[in-house]
Amino acid sequence: MEEDTMDWISELPEFIVHHILSYLDSPKDLVRSSVLSKKWFALTASFPILDFNFRNFVKSSTSPSETDSDNDTRSFFKYVDYTISRCCEQNVGIHTFNLVTPLQDSTQLDVIDRWLELILNKAVKVLKVDILDVPYVPQPLPMYRMPNKLLFASSLTSLMLCNCELPSSIMVDVVNFKSLKMLHLDSVRLNEDAIKRLIIGCPLLEELIVDFCYGFKRFCVYGLQHLLLVDMCFNGELERIDIDAPNIRYLILADFEGRGAPSMNMALCNKLTTLSYTGYPSPTLNDVTDLLSNFPYLETLFLDLPDARNKLKLSSHSLRTFTLLTACDLEDIDISTPNLLLFNYKANSHNPGPLVMNSVHSKARMECCPEDSIDTLWFPKLRRFLDKNIRFKELKLCISAFSGHIDVELLKVIQSPPYELDQIDLEWDSIKDLSVHVVVVDAILWCCRPQSLTLGLNFPSTDFEDWIHIVKFTYEKLLQQEDQGRTNIQIVISSSSKSKEHFNNLNALLTSLPHYRQGERVTFIKEEGVFEEQDN
Repeated sequence: MEEDTMDWISELPEFIVHHILSYLDSPKDLVRSSVLSKKWFALTASFPILDFNFRNFVKSSTSPSETDSDNDTRSFFKYVDYTISRCCEQNVGIHTFNLVTPLQDSTQLDVIDRWLELILNKAVKVLKVDILDVPYVPQPLPMYRMPNKLLFASSLTSLMLCNCELPSSIMVDVVNFKSLKMLHLDSVRLNEDAIKRLIIGCPLLEELIVDFCYGFKRFCVYGLQHLLLVDMCFNGELERIDIDAPNIRYLILADFEGRGAPSMNMALCNKLTTLSYTGYPSPTLNDVTDLLSNFPYLETLFLDLPDARNKLKLSSHSLRTFTLLTACDLEDIDISTPNLLLFNYKANSHNPGPLVMNSVHSKARMECCPEDSIDTLWFPKLRRFLDKNIRFKELKLCISAFSGHIDVELLKVIQSPPYELDQIDLEWDSIKDLSVHVVVVDAILWCCRPQSLTLGLNFPSTDFEDWIHIVKFTYEKLLQQEDQGRTNIQIVISSSSKSKEHFNNLNALLTSLPHYRQGERVTFIKEEGVFEEQDN
């Protein structure tokens, strides 16, 4: 049989090769790929996605002990210069140009100017320029200023500038970003006129991100018909935000200096339904009601309060989803939100989760991730919170770590009827101690009386007997809340594949448990009927 010596890799269409190359993270990977075939050798130099990140370059080309900042920078500039020259020689288009680089001498300013002039002539669509801070530079260099040619880059759809200056002609030339959909400015000096001219020049803009920029007291956005999102990390000099964009839906604000929110005017943004705010809206006032008065159509609120405050008061008739990241005690939270369907309370995290929720709950639900040091008194506080204005029907409790002490016998001394719920979800993360599982289940069932309760099967294989004990303990505690002569408990095991298996009694479940894997869930459902006695 004749051996097939055809170079099949070389026969791949150019667009497929470029797609494969887009997954390579480092210059070393690109060099390695160039030896796959003659065609790939040419295409690696003409790749339309040029990603030059100094950090990745150093990481891929040297070991930590060999790092030499000056030599690394010179090698990086040579590599970038060579690659751009090859692209221009072959007269190929460039879709994306990412440059993340330090500057260590003034000659490099002119080199970057030359690169950008060449790149902007190639009708680039995605452009990122990030000038890294270099510590211990003997003579600090001036901040790099983008070339005037940038303002006429009508092909751009995405632009990110970090730690550099806008073109000097921005106050003279007409900005022509007619295709731009995403603009991200980080640590860039601005003024109110420059902001206005940028906005006018971006008629199709959908996302506007302004992080740690400075030099302006008012931030005004008018007339952008396609704008969907504004994201700002602001400092103390900002006094006012005015936005008039008829289709904006998301506003993200972050105040890391703790000086309080600026005055705002969003009255005409009747589609602005989602707000994320980090920092206290006011350093002196205890509530956030004044902040929310700027957003009459708000439905989703993410509030990250970095420091503990004595009280938190919030009132909104339109709010349907509220995520609160705070060390503020449950007892000190007063929320009047009659239409709320989800309250997500995280006391030990500063990760608000996705800005857009995948689903809307049909019943009022509280999801709670308390501090690691929850103790006996935390459960009466939870009980009193549930009794406030919102009548929650579902509760999810996430325990990621545990360092407190819970005395269930002391709880039983407190004469308080359990709060009626349709559903409780209990999730454990990295907790292997059987006693913690037992005491938390016991305490939550002192606090609440659910119609159904779900446990995650997150047990280590070596502790399977402990998990059986937890299942039996939970089953018996649920029965103790009811008239055992008239209540039966159905048991359902569900998996990530959405398959479910039903069991009519505990023994049938315990027999099947060894066949299930970690990550599946067991749900106990109370039903009216004749209680089935279980053998010991």
